Amino acid sequence: MPTSVELRQQAGQFVEQARSILARAEAEKRNMDDAETEAFNKFHDDAERNLRQAESQDRQERAEIAGESERALPPPDDVERAAVGRFGTPEYRSAFADFLRYGETRLGARQLEILRTGVAAPETRATLQQDQDVGGGFFATSEQFVNRLLKSADNMLPIRGLATRFQVARGETLGAPSLDGDLTAFSFGSGELTTATENIGLRLGKRELRPHDIQANVVKFSRALLANSRLDVEGLVAERVGYALANCLDAAFMTGDGAREPLGLFTASDAGIGTSRDVNVGSTTTFTADGLIAAQGALKDAYDANARWLFHKDAITLIRKLKDGNQQYIWQPGLALGVQNQILGKPYITGDNVPHTFSSALYGGMYGDFSYYWIADAVSMSVQRLTELYALTNQIGLLFRDMACDGMPVLAEAFVRIKLSA
Repeated sequence: MPTSVELRQQAGQFVEQARSILARAEAEKRNMDDAETEAFNKFHDDAERNLRQAESQDRQERAEIAGESERALPPPDDVERAAVGRFGTPEYRSAFADFLRYGETRLGARQLEILRTGVAAPETRATLQQDQDVGGGFFATSEQFVNRLLKSADNMLPIRGLATRFQVARGETLGAPSLDGDLTAFSFGSGELTTATENIGLRLGKRELRPHDIQANVVKFSRALLANSRLDVEGLVAERVGYALANCLDAAFMTGDGAREPLGLFTASDAGIGTSRDVNVGSTTTFTADGLIAAQGALKDAYDANARWLFHKDAITLIRKLKDGNQQYIWQPGLALGVQNQILGKPYITGDNVPHTFSSALYGGMYGDFSYYWIADAVSMSVQRLTELYALTNQIGLLFRDMACDGMPVLAEAFVRIKLSA
């Protein structure tokens, strides 16, 4: 298997081959034909595939190093073990994994007690059940399961890794202060007796993040799959549920209307990002280098240090061909260790739900500091195992509920939204 260094070297060669095709067409003062366009895009796709594989290998190496460090630590004592919470103990995780695999009927009395209360002591059962709905065959998921699920969703949603996230209880409201008006610039006085100026421009608003319930869902698995002792059932279920959750959240974070769902980045709203933060890219059907340079320049320096581009993958295909006034490509591959692909010197992320119609007066991308997109997660997830409903198809349903989330941009000036010309 090629090393991450070799993969990056191959990616660089793919990019050079793609650019030689475009250079030949430009030298002949013509557009690329269909075959050349297909080859150009394939070389770039191969390059990005290599770069993703190289990054994956680097992450795995770092995880292995971190794992060695964790194994070198002494085992937690009783106090540390108790600190993770009753749904985070190894005993609870083991009982929950057996519940997924075999169901309630094959669990021992001690395992059932742990699932129902979080502990094995019978005398605490009645008290603990008061703050956790475990009736009707529902059991709280283990903390490790929730963490794996959210990690799976995070891996598919780069926006979550850049956003500011909060863990809140279901029904809890998180106030998000907004800067609706700012102070005017100070000025130098004309002397010692200069009268003070009343600077009254500062106005603070308040928007609220209130996690909205995500509809309960049934995920079906074959009995044989869940009963396979060689399979990490907990990991498989967390990955697939995380995938479904990510698809739901991505659409809301991009274009949600804010009514019983998150307020999206591409939803023009005075409660989030208004139209004053829209920048025209100078074309009705595509991007231009000058337009993207103008969009980047419209963001204040205070937010530029952490700024990223946000596009659909189709947009990246168009941007790869663009050159600045010095005939330099504005898209550059991240060929060095730890360096991401960049547009105009800044990294970018992509999303399947970013608008990408590329027609007159529609949005096509964004540039900004995404730490000013706030997310409130409320995941006190519970699951019910449905054994009879899908018996005819030899499947078992897992009914998940008690998931809620909200999100919104909290500072409009931290973003620039890219709009095609009308």
